[in-house]
Amino acid sequence: MVLASGPYRSFNSKEIADLLDISREHLIKVLQRLSQGGYVHSQRGASGGVRLQKQANEIPLGNLVRWLEEGQGLVECLRPDGGHCNLTPMCLLKPLLSDATEAFYARLNQSTLADCLHPPLQHFVTRQAARPALMQLKSN
Repeated sequence: MVLASGPYRSFNSKEIADLLDISREHLIKVLQRLSQGGYVHSQRGASGGVRLQKQANEIPLGNLVRWLEEGQGLVECLRPDGGHCNLTPMCLLKPLLSDATEAFYARLNQSTLADCLHPPLQHFVTRQAARPALMQLKSN
C-alpha cells in the first residue's frame, strides 16, 4: 500500500521500514518475495529503490495475498509438535477449509490494491517521509 501511495516514485527499504515501524530485515524479505512475483521492481544505486511493477488497479488482492502466503495454509491441520493430524485420512473438515480458502481468495480478487488506498494514506506517507528531514532541520 505504501508503494501504491506513491506510484511515480521509488522508496528505499529504510524509508519504508521507518514509515511502518517494522524490521528492515523482515521488510527486505517481503520485498524480495514481491519482486519474485513480479509485483515490485527494485533498482540498486543512489537513485534506486523499489516501486510497483504494475499500476495498483492492475493488482488483484487475492492473487497478491495468495502469492505472499504460498506454502502456508490459512488454516493448518497440524499437531502442536508439527506432525499431521491423526484424523486427516477421514477428515471432512479439510475439504471445507480448502473451499473456504478459495472463496476467500476469490472475494479478495473482486478488489485491487488500488481499492485499499484511502486518500489519507497518501498524506500519511508524504508526511511521514518528510519527518526525518524536519528532525534534521530542528537539530541544526
